[in-house]
Amino acid sequence: MGDSSKQKILIVDDSEMNRFILTQMLQSEYSVLEAGDGDRAVEVLREQAGEIALVLLDIIMPHMDGFGVLEVMNREGWIDDIPVIIISSDRTPTAIERAYELRAVDFISRPFDA
Repeated sequence: MGDSSKQKILIVDDSEMNRFILTQMLQSEYSVLEAGDGDRAVEVLREQAGEIALVLLDIIMPHMDGFGVLEVMNREGWIDDIPVIIISSDRTPTAIERAYELRAVDFISRPFDA
Protein backbone atom coordinates (compact mmCIF):
# COMPACT_ATOMS: atom_id res chain seq x y z
CA MET A 1 0.00 0.00 0.00
CA GLY A 2 1.63 3.25 -1.15
CA ASP A 3 1.69 6.52 0.75
CA SER A 4 -0.75 8.09 -1.71
CA SER A 5 -3.53 5.96 -0.27
CA LYS A 6 -2.98 7.34 3.24
CA GLN A 7 -5.02 10.27 4.44
CA LYS A 8 -3.05 13.45 5.05
CA ILE A 9 -2.82 15.03 8.47
CA LEU A 10 -1.36 18.50 8.98
CA ILE A 11 0.47 18.98 12.29
CA VAL A 12 0.89 22.63 13.24
CA ASP A 13 3.17 23.30 16.21
CA ASP A 14 6.13 25.61 16.74
CA SER A 15 7.87 22.91 18.77
CA GLU A 16 9.86 20.60 16.56
CA MET A 17 9.83 18.03 19.37
CA ASN A 18 6.02 18.03 19.57
CA ARG A 19 5.76 17.66 15.79
CA PHE A 20 8.27 14.81 15.91
CA ILE A 21 6.36 12.96 18.66
CA LEU A 22 3.04 13.31 16.82
CA THR A 23 4.60 12.30 13.50
CA GLN A 24 6.07 9.18 15.11
CA MET A 25 2.65 8.28 16.51
CA LEU A 26 0.77 8.88 13.27
CA GLN A 27 3.03 8.17 10.32
CA SER A 28 2.23 4.46 10.05
CA GLU A 29 -1.45 5.29 9.53
CA TYR A 30 -1.30 8.69 7.85
CA SER A 31 0.74 10.80 5.52
CA VAL A 32 1.96 13.62 7.79
CA LEU A 33 2.52 17.24 6.75
CA GLU A 34 4.13 19.66 9.19
CA ALA A 35 4.03 23.41 9.75
CA GLY A 36 6.06 25.27 12.38
CA ASP A 37 3.72 28.24 12.65
CA GLY A 38 0.30 29.49 11.64
CA ASP A 39 1.54 31.33 8.54
CA ARG A 40 3.08 28.16 7.14
CA ALA A 41 -0.06 26.18 8.07
CA VAL A 42 -2.19 28.55 6.00
CA GLU A 43 0.24 28.17 3.05
CA VAL A 44 -0.02 24.37 3.25
CA LEU A 45 -3.81 24.58 3.50
CA ARG A 46 -3.94 26.91 0.49
CA GLU A 47 -1.95 24.39 -1.54
CA GLN A 48 -3.56 21.17 -0.28
CA ALA A 49 -6.84 21.88 1.52
CA GLY A 50 -8.65 19.37 -0.69
CA GLU A 51 -6.34 16.56 0.37
CA ILE A 52 -6.00 17.18 4.12
CA ALA A 53 -8.20 14.96 6.30
CA LEU A 54 -7.37 16.47 9.68
CA VAL A 55 -5.43 19.32 11.30
CA LEU A 56 -3.74 18.97 14.69
CA LEU A 57 -3.26 22.55 15.81
CA ASP A 58 -1.28 24.13 18.62
CA ILE A 59 -2.68 27.41 19.96
CA ILE A 60 0.41 29.20 21.22
CA MET A 61 2.80 29.92 18.33
CA PRO A 62 4.78 32.91 17.09
CA HIS A 63 3.46 35.05 14.20
CA MET A 64 -0.03 33.62 13.64
CA ASP A 65 -1.37 31.55 16.54
CA GLY A 66 -3.82 28.65 16.38
CA PHE A 67 -6.82 30.95 16.72
CA GLY A 68 -5.56 32.91 13.72
CA VAL A 69 -5.35 29.69 11.70
CA LEU A 70 -8.91 28.77 12.73
CA GLU A 71 -10.12 32.25 11.71
CA VAL A 72 -8.57 31.85 8.25
CA MET A 73 -10.01 28.33 7.94
CA ASN A 74 -13.47 29.70 8.76
CA ARG A 75 -13.07 32.60 6.33
CA GLU A 76 -11.88 30.32 3.50
CA GLY A 77 -14.51 27.66 4.20
CA TRP A 78 -11.86 24.96 4.81
CA ILE A 79 -13.28 24.34 8.29
CA ASP A 80 -16.39 22.88 6.63
CA ASP A 81 -14.35 20.00 5.21
CA ILE A 82 -11.35 19.66 7.51
CA PRO A 83 -11.79 18.83 11.19
CA VAL A 84 -9.37 20.58 13.55
CA ILE A 85 -8.20 19.12 16.84
CA ILE A 86 -6.53 21.62 19.15
CA ILE A 87 -3.50 20.36 21.02
CA SER A 88 -2.42 22.71 23.75
CA SER A 89 -1.10 22.96 27.25
CA ASP A 90 -3.41 25.98 27.69
CA ARG A 91 -6.40 24.47 29.51
CA THR A 92 -8.10 27.76 30.39
CA PRO A 93 -11.86 27.73 29.81
CA THR A 94 -11.44 30.86 27.68
CA ALA A 95 -9.04 29.11 25.30
CA ILE A 96 -11.21 26.00 25.07
CA GLU A 97 -14.36 28.06 24.52
CA ARG A 98 -12.72 30.17 21.82
CA ALA A 99 -11.44 27.04 20.04
CA TYR A 100 -14.96 25.58 19.94
CA GLU A 101 -16.45 28.92 18.85
CA LEU A 102 -14.04 28.81 15.92
CA ARG A 103 -15.36 25.32 15.15
CA ALA A 104 -12.54 23.10 16.35
CA VAL A 105 -13.93 19.59 16.88
CA ASP A 106 -11.86 18.57 19.87
CA PHE A 107 -9.35 19.83 22.41
CA ILE A 108 -6.51 17.60 23.63
CA SER A 109 -4.19 18.78 26.33
CA ARG A 110 -0.49 18.12 26.49
CA PRO A 111 1.37 16.08 27.50
CA PHE A 112 -0.42 13.36 25.59
CA ASP A 113 -0.07 9.70 24.80
CA ALA A 114 -1.08 7.79 21.69
